Amino acid sequence: MTEATQQPTPDPEPASTPAPDSPVAALEARIEELAAALAAERDNALRKAAEFDNVRKRLVADAKRQSEAGKLGFIQQVLAVADTLEVALTTPSDKDTVEHVRQGVELTLNKLRQLLGEHGVTRYESLGKPFDPDRHEALSMGRNPDLPDQAVIQVFREGYARGDHVLRHAQVIINNLS
Repeated sequence: MTEATQQPTPDPEPASTPAPDSPVAALEARIEELAAALAAERDNALRKAAEFDNVRKRLVADAKRQSEAGKLGFIQQVLAVADTLEVALTTPSDKDTVEHVRQGVELTLNKLRQLLGEHGVTRYESLGKPFDPDRHEALSMGRNPDLPDQAVIQVFREGYARGDHVLRHAQVIINNLS
């Protein structure tokens, strides 16, 4: 055979490319559609996660700002009480000073109690009340026949609460009649 007589043979179609209307081609097209849909859903999920993270960060920052604003307001109110005490300390000394200082301390204490009350903090009464381990810290026992057994007969340090939450237990002496 010579070159002229030899006819070029056409390249056969690759075996991996199915005919356009074959079931394999339809499945491959469906796979491509599903892959594109999956990529779109993955992208959507990533965007939603990023949006959620941004909202969370914004809420944390807002809560921190509000907390700081509340603290600053409270600090300013406490500073007003400190100012009152400083004025009491600068009072000139004379024979009436002791009474003036006592009155100044009393006014300052009332102002501080008012400030605590504005923040929901209240002092609770303990004297003469039955001992309550959830509200009282017993320092010792004493004897007072005029009060019932296990009643508080002396308070060393007042107790404070905010709503039902005890902030500081009252330090007390308990009646022991036995």
